[in-house]
Amino acid sequence: MASKLAGVTAFDLGDLRQYCMGRHGTEAAMEITEVRISPARGGKVRAFASIVLDDCFIINDLRVMEGREGQLYVTMPSRKTRNGQLRDIAHPLNSETRTMVEERVLREFQAAVENLVIPERSTGGGGGQRGQEKPMARLATKLLADDFWTGESGGRSDDGRR
Repeated sequence: MASKLAGVTAFDLGDLRQYCMGRHGTEAAMEITEVRISPARGGKVRAFASIVLDDCFIINDLRVMEGREGQLYVTMPSRKTRNGQLRDIAHPLNSETRTMVEERVLREFQAAVENLVIPERSTGGGGGQRGQEKPMARLATKLLADDFWTGESGGRSDDGRR
């Protein structure tokens, strides 16, 4: 089922289709039978996604990303190489398949946002800070406290270092 190419094991999609056909008994275009969306903690990554192809092959760690101007796009699972570059682990071989995957994942992501599974960010610039108010308030309280600067709270002071 796997062919050896330059020391890397790669799956031939023809072999995968034949394997899936053996399970389903009919030949049809590969379809995404399930999409799972998990919210991310913040930053440019809005969510993680997993897709199941023909009920027999799963691809994990797709990312729903937010661009500079608020547009959403999907990145494929990747890992860092020895020289620090990112390399896709799994990716579509043609633009039609990439479009199909991206549209389906983004559609499921939008459904998750509408069902409040994933919090919606406002485009006005203040939406991302709503969850940061409490940590910022705690930090400000700590920094504005006199004992933080004088070292009276049991922490080390500059006099003790010299």
